[in-house]
Amino acid sequence: MLFGLAMLDQPLVLATAPPAMATPPNLAISQIKITGDEFVVLQNNSGQDIPDLSSYWLGEFNSYNPLDSGVSSSSQQLPSVKLGSGQTILLSSVGMATCGAVATGKLSVSLGDSAGFLQIVQTSLNSLGVTQTPVDSVSWPSSSDTQIPSLPSSAARKSGDMYYRYVATGAYKWQLADLDATVPCRLDVATGGSVSSGLAPASSAVPSVVGVSGGAAGGGLPADDIGLSAPQLSEILPNPAAPQTDANDEFVELYNSNVKPFDLSGFAIQVGISTTHKYTFPDGTTLQPQQFGVYYSSDTGLSLSNTTGQVELLDPSGNVLEKSDVYSAAKDGYAWIYADGLWQWTTSATPGAKNIITSPPVPKSSNSKSAGSKTAVLGVKAGSSGSSSGGSSTPTIGSLHPAILAGVGALAVLYALYEYRHDLAGALYRFRRYRAARGESGQTAQGAGGLRTAL
Repeated sequence: MLFGLAMLDQPLVLATAPPAMATPPNLAISQIKITGDEFVVLQNNSGQDIPDLSSYWLGEFNSYNPLDSGVSSSSQQLPSVKLGSGQTILLSSVGMATCGAVATGKLSVSLGDSAGFLQIVQTSLNSLGVTQTPVDSVSWPSSSDTQIPSLPSSAARKSGDMYYRYVATGAYKWQLADLDATVPCRLDVATGGSVSSGLAPASSAVPSVVGVSGGAAGGGLPADDIGLSAPQLSEILPNPAAPQTDANDEFVELYNSNVKPFDLSGFAIQVGISTTHKYTFPDGTTLQPQQFGVYYSSDTGLSLSNTTGQVELLDPSGNVLEKSDVYSAAKDGYAWIYADGLWQWTTSATPGAKNIITSPPVPKSSNSKSAGSKTAVLGVKAGSSGSSSGGSSTPTIGSLHPAILAGVGALAVLYALYEYRHDLAGALYRFRRYRAARGESGQTAQGAGGLRTAL
């Protein structure tokens, strides 16, 4: 989850003032963008601090009416941070300017461009179990159901379109605006097809990290980091393949998405889950703009678990700015990377460069079949390739022991003798008669020969 650093921007007021931002009581949706790079801004307008946002969830549905049949949904838990009264948190699908938000997080749910329903739900535990209480919601497109607050209709939403909350005739409504392409944190409100006015997002309390005013003793933020997005955890190598070693070649990679250098002085990398170890960046450590920083175990002294682990980036006050998903069973040479919006394994480690998704090979079954020729390949020994260009559609059969072949042959002979026993008996009878006839004929001839000799 990505958290950012905050900067308080001054409102820009043009000739015609647009509707002023206003947020309903409690934790409410203040701003939303459903096209392109999506984001949601939540504001604590309850009048008191929310000590832990993790008791709240965002629920998303792919229809403006969540009770319609066939509707699919997804949800995400808000980060475990404190949100002071009047403060805002930005949840975005990609990194962006924080614009007054004291904390940012990744927007994990996907907002449909054409239709959807988004709500905040507070969970609590009591004697009956878990209770879920809806706190705020918004739907789109505009519907006839007045019980469902909705965004104003738009014939064709542009990628820069977003909406913010305001009050009119005693009710909270949504105003269509446009993210200014040149002035950060400025929302342009168009009337009559032309940009007539703009404003900055609602201001928050004293800028800080993760909603904590000021830093712990000796842990203030570097002045140059105010207003910048926190570096992103992008790649982790827990188990280097030989000849690399764990002691020297394990690494954690950060990426600075800002257009300015990021001062890492006092920030820390923390590894582990139940037992954690931390490396604090020394003063003067800088991560250059839009560059990767690779921090090897030989320099940090950190040891990454090969079984189950996690990496976090801490600010100088010890607040968690970002953390990886928990990984398990790190194989030799596999890197745990953040790519395409999720943490996943790749077989291609790329320290200091863009991540490459190379999915680990899927083990093949010993009796699997391959496409191509349907001729069985017989007599292939284990360990030899035995393959042809066309492949085989049947499992290969290994060579048989000679004793087995001899036994099979003997059984075949015995079966043939049994099957043709009558024919054999007849043939034997005829053979014996033939021998007997030859014997009698021989004796007659011998007697005649003897007489001739005597004469």
